Amino acid sequence: MQSWFAVLTKPRAEAVAQEHLARQGYECLFPRVRRMLRNARGLEARVESLFPRYLFLRADPDTTSLAAVRSTRGAVGLVRFGGEPTRVPDAVVARIQSRIDGDDGYVRLEAPELVAGERVRITEGALSGLEGIFRCRESGDRVRLLLELLGCSREIVVPRTQLALQL
Repeated sequence: MQSWFAVLTKPRAEAVAQEHLARQGYECLFPRVRRMLRNARGLEARVESLFPRYLFLRADPDTTSLAAVRSTRGAVGLVRFGGEPTRVPDAVVARIQSRIDGDDGYVRLEAPELVAGERVRITEGALSGLEGIFRCRESGDRVRLLLELLGCSREIVVPRTQLALQL
């Protein structure tokens, strides 16, 4: 019976490992995301690994040897616990695959819906690390927050992608 396994790769060598494992006949999943990052030239789209240094491989260890993974270009080996390769639940991989966009092949990461009054934390930009209260959505992907700055409350508008729920 085929199972999914996690493969540890060399730094930034996920694509190389996937290519060489696929040539050996393994079914592979290398989930990637497209991120918009701000730099000196403005916003730039960058493709990154969803799980840096990892990809998933599907095989039947009873009929197929997994020893070849260790010597595959770009791969370090299978993730193991107690000396045994760890199986990744099919439901986890199915959930990742369900979020892959058919148009470009990248994983869609949707931010959770925010409710007015929820505490949030800014994760990127000049205000990174500050906590505030979600007020409302603005135009596009921007949101309005209430922050406590220098002893008084201020409303600011930031991109939704820069927020995380504060638990």
